[in-house]
Amino acid sequence: MKLTKSHVITISANSTQVRAAQFSRAGFAEKIAKKNIENGAMDVALRSVLAGFDAKNSAILWVLPGDVATTKNIEVPSVDPSEIESILALQAVRYTPFNKDEILISYIRTGSPKPNFTRVLLVVVKRDAVKDKIAALKSAGFNMETALFATEGIARLYAQQLGGKKNESPVALIDVNLQNTNFVVQANGTVLMCRNIPVGIEHLAVENEAPKHLLDEIKASLDAYEQEGIDRKPVKFYFTTNHAALGGVPALLAETLGGQVECLPYSKFIKANKAVLSSLEKDYADDSALDILSAGICAGKCQAEIIPQEVKDQRAVAEKGRETLKACVFFFFTLFFIGFALLGKVYFKEQFLRQNLIAKYSTEREDVKNLEKMITRTQILRQYLQARSVPLEAVRELYRIIPEEIYLSAVNMDDEGTVSLQGVSDSMSKVFSFVTALEDSPLFEGVKTKSTSTKKDRGKEVAAFEIVMKISSADAPGTVSVKNTVTHEK
Repeated sequence: MKLTKSHVITISANSTQVRAAQFSRAGFAEKIAKKNIENGAMDVALRSVLAGFDAKNSAILWVLPGDVATTKNIEVPSVDPSEIESILALQAVRYTPFNKDEILISYIRTGSPKPNFTRVLLVVVKRDAVKDKIAALKSAGFNMETALFATEGIARLYAQQLGGKKNESPVALIDVNLQNTNFVVQANGTVLMCRNIPVGIEHLAVENEAPKHLLDEIKASLDAYEQEGIDRKPVKFYFTTNHAALGGVPALLAETLGGQVECLPYSKFIKANKAVLSSLEKDYADDSALDILSAGICAGKCQAEIIPQEVKDQRAVAEKGRETLKACVFFFFTLFFIGFALLGKVYFKEQFLRQNLIAKYSTEREDVKNLEKMITRTQILRQYLQARSVPLEAVRELYRIIPEEIYLSAVNMDDEGTVSLQGVSDSMSKVFSFVTALEDSPLFEGVKTKSTSTKKDRGKEVAAFEIVMKISSADAPGTVSVKNTVTHEK
């Protein structure tokens, strides 16, 4: 299996006890503990036994004992993993009394007997046996990564220790626990066959017939091994413990089977700290901890992962979500750095302009500013002259229109372009003619005779008048006041 976390925790449990061990990814045993189950509350025992463990940074693996699984050696006509899994899913129901929906399957590759064929050890476990463990861990506040097969870990650990070569004769491992015994045949670094024998330390210690029963079960296991079509038979047998209750069992086994029998205790080659080694010697003298230790050390090499498909799917979705989140975070960080780089480029470019170009053209810049000031003044002067030219045009037009018999005594113009004319005429008819001429002029509009009167001037009767009008083309003329300055004499 693929390990993604910094630590591994393996857990095994029976009806009375929970055991757990913690390892680094390198397979170094850091902690080991066990806790009795009281009143069937497995979740309470799990919570207690894992209290001192680094569960947050660990992959939690449940180790399933051999007695909960059915195994079978099968040759599959494929080398593709997905095809092998599909074929085994169809064949698994032949080796168990349960329906397809009631079981979980996995497999371990054990060899390739001929081209395009794969020999596998099929592992079938009842679904409820795993779901109960998942539920108990979840109730205790933990999540299970997967479930491993104990005998695979045992086979891989001893293969690693014995250093067997490829195609070397198989080796039989006999792991005697308190209540049962795991009989495992391994070769090429993996398990070829396994069987759980219901004889353990507690039976060997008190029952006289227990050693014979154990030997008979080992012989029966070897017979079943031969019947599964595996040609090579084990010639070496290793007991994983040298407990006093075994007595003369190893010698009796060597005499019965005619092979080489040795005691190779697992505690001799487990890499662990002093606390773990001391606990193995003190707390596990009568009961083997090989299942949780071997699974933790060889977790990265184990092939059989027994987990419901729905749990796999949930993890796949969660993993995709995490990958999507990582991609989004990476995308936004990329945008941030690109934006930062562009802003930095703009900033340094601006600094370059300030320090180089502006300094270089500082003289020309002053000339441009002076030229702008001159243009502004010219525009103001032009607007002023344009405003002053309107009254001049009005005076010029009046000079053109006024007849010889009329002279003006006053001409006034305000800011709004309203012109007031005061003057005298020889006769009133000349005044009316003058008003008509003003109305016909395109320069004036709204011409009105404000007042007329007669008076004596130079000893004769004359007509005095006042005319008001507006300059049609005046936008904002200046005020002009001319009194007694315009006299028309022809």
